[in-house]
Amino acid sequence: MLEARTWSDREHGLAEAAILSGWPSPATALDGLAQAGVVDTTPRAPAPAWPEIVVQGQKWKAVLYIDPNVSLPAPFLESVKAVVDLLDLPAGWNSFSAKPIARRNAEAAIRVLALLLAPETPPPAVVPRVKGNIQLEWHTERIDIEVYIDSPEQVRFFAEDVSTGETAEGPLTGCEEQLKKWLRRGAAG
Repeated sequence: MLEARTWSDREHGLAEAAILSGWPSPATALDGLAQAGVVDTTPRAPAPAWPEIVVQGQKWKAVLYIDPNVSLPAPFLESVKAVVDLLDLPAGWNSFSAKPIARRNAEAAIRVLALLLAPETPPPAVVPRVKGNIQLEWHTERIDIEVYIDSPEQVRFFAEDVSTGETAEGPLTGCEEQLKKWLRRGAAG
């Protein structure tokens, strides 16, 4: 489940402000998911973290603190839902000894999505990893991009243009703009 909480006095970092500006109205995107029972759009009081994953009853729920004037694109919301759904995987989900997905890795994945996804960026495949980590993948005919969230402090990526053999890899920190360029290349075809 996903809930958007408004937080009008929230100060976004430069990356968040850039990624969260200029999208369709949050009410429009969130209303579609609310009708499907996925989103609670009731405004809530601000809290110190963005995003936050909480347990409500026996279900996981992502709480996104947003400015009421900020919009979120459908690919972002779809990806957040996919990340939260991974939290339902039990220990041994791969029929062996896979660990459950760590909540802190899910929160980190949502922060990475907020940083990287632009309105024209398709949603990634959200893939569980056996040590409780998460992988985000974009694959086109030409471009392959993988982002590995090993922990909130350890996020790395690999990108390849299969037509030219060009590759890039490294920690996400300090390479955000480089990865965004790769994502634009992938979205362009």
